[in-house]
Amino acid sequence: EIFNIPYNVYYYVLNMNREKLYERINHRVDLMIEAGLLEEVEELEKEGYTTEMQSMKGIGYKELLQYLHGEVSKEKAIENIKQFSRNYAKRQLTWFRKDPRVKWIDKDNFSNDDEVAKFIINDFKEKKYKG
Repeated sequence: EIFNIPYNVYYYVLNMNREKLYERINHRVDLMIEAGLLEEVEELEKEGYTTEMQSMKGIGYKELLQYLHGEVSKEKAIENIKQFSRNYAKRQLTWFRKDPRVKWIDKDNFSNDDEVAKFIINDFKEKKYKG
């Protein structure tokens, strides 16, 4: 037992083909940029937020601040956000693999998210009533 907690924990991790995962991450970054992430970072900087603050060290913020300060091009900043997001996802998966409680769910085995949700609910019910 890794943690001594007084609860039954059911721990699911959704996984998918790495190429698909990386495509989704890249697309998500593009959507964040389209939704105004750059403008948000510009506004935060105007309000006095700096690169020294922990809140501005998150993926996306620090890269766009580098762009705003003329350290990298906009394209390079966006590519860095994508790369660092992919690296972070890889580290998360590595961390989850170390936990024996995790039940891995391969999203590629399901046709949509509703099927995944139904699988988790049924699995949870089965475990709950057994244990």
